[in-house]
Amino acid sequence: MIQATDIPPTTDGAAVPVPAAVPRGHGRQREQILQRVLRLLHREEGGVLWIEGPAGAGKSRLLAFAAEEAAPAGALVLTGGGVAGHGMPPLAPLLDALGPLPALRSREPGSAHREPGTYPEAGSPYQLMRQVEDHLRDLAHDRPLVVVLDDVQHCDEPTLLAVRGLTARLAGLPLLWVLAARSHHDVPAVESLRRDLLTERAVPLDVPALDPEAVRLLVRDLLGPRAAQADPYLPLCGGLPGAVRQLCALLASRTGTPGAVRTGGDPVAGAVAARRLDQLTQHAKELVLIASALGDSLTVRHLSRVLGCGESALLRPLGEVLAAGLMRAGQQHLAFAHPSVRDAVVATLPPPVRLSVRRRSVDLRLADGTPPAVLAAEIAELAEPGDEHAIRVLATAARELAPHSPATAAAHLRRAMELSRDAAPRRMRLAARLIPLLWETGEAVEARALAREVVQVPPDAATHARVCLELTRMGGRFPVAEAEAHLRRALGHRGVPQPVKDQLLSTTLLNRLLAGEAEEAGGALAGSLARARGTHPLNDLTQRTLRSMSACHRQRWTEALGHSESVPAKVAELDPAYGAALPEVVVSTVWRAALLGLAGDGTAAAELVEGGLADAEQRGRRAYLPLWRTARARLLLDGGRLPEAARELAAAQEPAAAGAGPRASGTSAASEAAMVCARARIAFHTGDDAELEACSALAEACLEGEDRQSRRAGAWIAVLTALYRDEALTRHQLGVAAAHLRRGFLHATCLDAGDVVLLVAAALASGQRDMAAAAVEFAEERARLNPGLPLFAGAAAHARGLFARDADLLAEAAELHGAARPLLRARALEDAGECAAATDAGTARSRFEEALRLYTGCGAQRDARRVHGRLRKLGIRPLGTACAAAPAVPEPEWRGLTRSELGVVRLIAHGATNREAAERLFLSPHTVNTHLRHAFEKLGVRSRVQLARLYAREVDSAAVSA
Repeated sequence: MIQATDIPPTTDGAAVPVPAAVPRGHGRQREQILQRVLRLLHREEGGVLWIEGPAGAGKSRLLAFAAEEAAPAGALVLTGGGVAGHGMPPLAPLLDALGPLPALRSREPGSAHREPGTYPEAGSPYQLMRQVEDHLRDLAHDRPLVVVLDDVQHCDEPTLLAVRGLTARLAGLPLLWVLAARSHHDVPAVESLRRDLLTERAVPLDVPALDPEAVRLLVRDLLGPRAAQADPYLPLCGGLPGAVRQLCALLASRTGTPGAVRTGGDPVAGAVAARRLDQLTQHAKELVLIASALGDSLTVRHLSRVLGCGESALLRPLGEVLAAGLMRAGQQHLAFAHPSVRDAVVATLPPPVRLSVRRRSVDLRLADGTPPAVLAAEIAELAEPGDEHAIRVLATAARELAPHSPATAAAHLRRAMELSRDAAPRRMRLAARLIPLLWETGEAVEARALAREVVQVPPDAATHARVCLELTRMGGRFPVAEAEAHLRRALGHRGVPQPVKDQLLSTTLLNRLLAGEAEEAGGALAGSLARARGTHPLNDLTQRTLRSMSACHRQRWTEALGHSESVPAKVAELDPAYGAALPEVVVSTVWRAALLGLAGDGTAAAELVEGGLADAEQRGRRAYLPLWRTARARLLLDGGRLPEAARELAAAQEPAAAGAGPRASGTSAASEAAMVCARARIAFHTGDDAELEACSALAEACLEGEDRQSRRAGAWIAVLTALYRDEALTRHQLGVAAAHLRRGFLHATCLDAGDVVLLVAAALASGQRDMAAAAVEFAEERARLNPGLPLFAGAAAHARGLFARDADLLAEAAELHGAARPLLRARALEDAGECAAATDAGTARSRFEEALRLYTGCGAQRDARRVHGRLRKLGIRPLGTACAAAPAVPEPEWRGLTRSELGVVRLIAHGATNREAAERLFLSPHTVNTHLRHAFEKLGVRSRVQLARLYAREVDSAAVSA
């Protein structure tokens, strides 16, 4: 029945106190009600108002408003309403509306007054309806009459039939019927009554949810200064005044200041959600509960299949849910009105039911052909140990995701291993697939530990061989005893596929060659390669890289370039999804880029490096980042971009800080030594004492290690340190450094062609002239063997000129070095100027000044200071500051530009063309144009002139001020 606080229970027209209810929203509906009441009072014109809206929308408030307007003006207001459930006698709502009036007319004389809540003795509903009709006629003859019935959807069927008949038969009387029902009610008799009434004279009145401003005002009225406490919960209310009032009542009864809505644990959110659910019909409630377990967005078809019914059966309950504002319908999907609504609703589901619904949903989507990769995360959460189906799906998803997201694939395989912990052979096979993903994503320690477990107890020979291959790809020593025995076992077992054997053999040789353990005495490498019988593209690629490195060791650099020329084509023959993730591919590509840089084709080299670095960053392949960044730093160093090369090496060391162990995850001792050598060279030119001291300390550790490549690299860093400190070197130190240069490469990085000049200078400074002569002969022989590589010719001329103090030969070396090697060119000019200083001061000055310009442009501050001192000895004070830094380079965060975009902007702002910038940055003109277009968008400029002005104002001027 209707509560007395909603509608004044009066039947005699007397004014009764009505609790204050601030009207918020629904102004149009109140205006329509007022007009109908006025027409009843002044024109004695009756009719029917059909008020409809979702539960809690404020229908009862509108009924109360109608009563409040009609009763004081002289109308008689009769109020009643349906009651949910059964057990009420026929016509109870109408009988309640008549209230404590004289007893209904009876054929028996002397009828007494009927007390409220009591009903006449059971009789024919038809007879009762006729008596109600007679009384209504009598009352309507005396004064205007308003009959208010709430919750019509809960009225019994005789009452609905009576209302239908009474509204028609009493249509001519001053009788206004105000009926309220919920939208989308699931009662056929109510729907029939609504249809019949609206077909005739009834006026429909829809009650929508309140707008946000009306809700805000209502909350302020109810909570006053505590209104802000309701803000996190308002999305749960859907703009329904009833829900808002309940919320405010709950908050008003609480102490303290509530925070954000806590899913499943907030009593306020739970109470609001429970009340809204209780106001729905059973079918609509079930629909919302099941939908909440399925996610934030779903299709009607999927919902119907989970519920086990057709789409047509969802029309009525879904319409009720949409009308209640709990969900909304898009073009193709259903979604909850707000995430907090779904969170609060799903929290009311028992966890076992929630899991069961989600599992059924997953099974249906898999049956429909949804890729396992899309559902793997959900399956991993729902699966229980021993779930064979889940294990297969997770393994399949990992296979699909491995090329694109190795970290996610690794997580799925980990979960599959957890689910299959009782099945040892299958767990080991899953572990074998997990090992390369762990290593690739930077989890080298875990990868090696897992590999040790599998190798010691392999489920089969093929798995054992594949894990041995993965361990070989990681570099370093096997984490198990008798590593050679494991390799022989893998190579000799008949159950191992031949391509795996071939790749294991080739990768083992490549790994040992990179580490300096596989020298070519007696043609061992050639004989080993001959044993590889397979023709798989990956094996072919690895063998070509091995032959290329072997040619470099023999100083046949032109031949090495030829062997590596087909690397891009061989990579293209591999599976495009998996190829880039293989260590052999990465090493071969880095090696090809190093050779191109040595040959003077910096643009092609940079394109290979940039592509590999971008792939590693996008896919999360952290193991490869140090290698790619070191390769990029070497190209920048060779191009004379020392500050940028230093930043790149610093970025290459970041994985070491994040990973476990003494070195970066995924790097070997030889690759770390290559990184340290590059750092030492940069510090040697820039005058960074602290950095060079750190590199010197690392060099001492390399000299004490077991890795041959690292020991040679340590000896070479000792040469740089001695030159930096003006210290002499022993013959042994020079001999080991010379062996480092003769080898030609360090890990996958070519040694710089001009390093032999530094060795000659160190030997001469140490008084070891014979060793300097041997280094000159080596440089000249190398140039003779590789006539197509001008850098070797320039290094040979430079070494001979330095040894013989021949200024003309040194000047020729400077020309051979060209613009591609500004640091080598500057050193040759400096040496030429020093040789000419005693005889031709003018020539010496011009060469010193050109060297100073080059050093300053490269950021080689120590070299620039040295040349500045040589000029001062000639009595010349150079314009500007000799030790000035390189041209201003903006910080990486300048206006949101990337490092690559910053490099392009700096050159373009200082007047370079796109082609000139491409040559300087070792990029293609197309790449430069792309970077420049992105920079224009980020900086908000439209021309090079605007770009130059902005750069000068914000970067160059700041550098001058500093």
